[in-house]
Amino acid sequence: MTFSPRIRYGIAAGLLLIMAALMFGAARRDSATVDETTALSAGYSYWKGHRFYFVPEHPPVGMMLASIPLLFSDVKLSDEGQALFEGRMGYPWTRPWAGPVISVQPFIPNGCKGHWFTLPQPPFDMLAVWQCAGSYPAQNWYLWALPECQLFGQELIYGSKNDGDRLLLMGRCVQIAITLAIGVMILLWVRAATSNDAAALVALAVWVFHPCALGYGHVITTDIGEVLGFTVALFFFVRFLKRPGPKTAIFWGISLGVALTVKLTAILLGPIFLLLLATQWRTFRRRKVPFVKLLTVTAFATWATILLAYFPLWYPPPPLPSAFASALGVPDWFQSLRPLLIPRDFFKALALTLGHSKEGHVAYLFGQWSREGWWYYYPVAFLLKSPLAFVALTIAAIGIFIKRVASADVWELTPWVGATVYLLVAMTSNVNIGVRHLLPMFPLVIVGIGCAIPRLKQWLVGGLVAWQVVICLLCAPLYLQFFSEAVGGASNGYKYLIDSNYDWGQDAKRLKAFLDERHIGQIYLDYFGTQFSIEYLKIPNTRIDAEKARQITQGWLVVSASDLMLPEWNWLRATRQPTARVADTLFVYQFP
Repeated sequence: MTFSPRIRYGIAAGLLLIMAALMFGAARRDSATVDETTALSAGYSYWKGHRFYFVPEHPPVGMMLASIPLLFSDVKLSDEGQALFEGRMGYPWTRPWAGPVISVQPFIPNGCKGHWFTLPQPPFDMLAVWQCAGSYPAQNWYLWALPECQLFGQELIYGSKNDGDRLLLMGRCVQIAITLAIGVMILLWVRAATSNDAAALVALAVWVFHPCALGYGHVITTDIGEVLGFTVALFFFVRFLKRPGPKTAIFWGISLGVALTVKLTAILLGPIFLLLLATQWRTFRRRKVPFVKLLTVTAFATWATILLAYFPLWYPPPPLPSAFASALGVPDWFQSLRPLLIPRDFFKALALTLGHSKEGHVAYLFGQWSREGWWYYYPVAFLLKSPLAFVALTIAAIGIFIKRVASADVWELTPWVGATVYLLVAMTSNVNIGVRHLLPMFPLVIVGIGCAIPRLKQWLVGGLVAWQVVICLLCAPLYLQFFSEAVGGASNGYKYLIDSNYDWGQDAKRLKAFLDERHIGQIYLDYFGTQFSIEYLKIPNTRIDAEKARQITQGWLVVSASDLMLPEWNWLRATRQPTARVADTLFVYQFP
């Protein structure tokens, strides 16, 4: 089914406006999630000349895009924030490239002294003001300054100098625009694959009303930028397969370079490209395509894009004594290839990402905890964090694709190959911390659904899409804690998944409203989020852990779901039912 351009663009614009409105409403109501202040402040510091120091485990482009609006705002730094920015203040420990945290003492330059003090405000951390000839620790390129960046971000956003909500909202608006651009790519892809306007618009609607798109699409992380980069790179790759030539090879290379400078999980595009190239190899040979020459053009365009993102830092990493390399966990391959690793910060990000993936991360699933994770974590997360209607559409589309896989065009083949490879690789990872790491799969699956729509019953598609729309609207604006209606929705989500899947610090403002409505003053608090946001909202609180909470005899206790499910809180879950819950994620207990 085709529409006139005016009708097609009008419907698409209407859908995107609805999506923008839904995300903007959530962006205004959500407080800062765990990673947002870090990502926004790191991007801002890069623009201000502190290039690639604060968050070296991620490439810079995604964070720099989100922070562009801050360049046109009167951003001020507190004294602590300025000292952190200049490298004059830091923690007495650092996170190595692999392994447990270690002391910074061995890496302090000769003649450098540190004046130790405790921060006067939460989290009351111990830091040092360095008295050095140069800036420290910024002058030591090999140190991983993540803790300093986390504190810098909280100072920048929630320090007394700035309107934190305004800064967050500006950065979130950039993310919203990126999420809308992903919708445009879905529309273009399905229309190219099917020449069917109705199928393309329905696919767009599936994206617009998916809680994961709305939930993660308005927060400031590198995730949603990665989704756009991944989708665009595959789109231009398909165009290359359809019309191999220098022009399409260049666009493919540039799009791949952009994806790699947003987030390094774009490396997974490599095996996807290889598999799809194998399916087209006979066609290339028959058409006498100069494959090696075109691949060289693509590689050059990719590398040129990466170099541009890291301009002007085009020199290799500095030498590092072997004892320091061992202490910091710098891998052998990095040391061996050091003179060739240009741009150096790109390869540092790659080394840190690989080290994190190998080391693993403490994860939660079905009430159990593990550092190694579970091979089935991500398939379960995909199902639990999607509406039943979306799962049904996915299953129906897979069935259609399997029946015609032998005759499927590369436009239709690519999204299913891409989604499958991405999921299979994710299932081998030891880092099981959130469905957000599967986000690049969602547009690909939706494109696959769009390609199948012309072959599905119209009443079935219409009913399932309407069902998904209703479910999505009912959960607004609490998209981050959405869970499938099959498990009872958000109220039961904490029993299955937590952290960024559910409770990511987004509900501090809702806690403030709850306490004001009940006229509750001082509370005991174990909050999984940015403590600075609690102080910014002027919520009177005493931070408490599970052991100290046993001594409470009078008052109110608030515990985040991501903390409540830790083993040390078993006694509370076993002996008390919450008096109330705030936005499902914050459990409120009244004593006695």
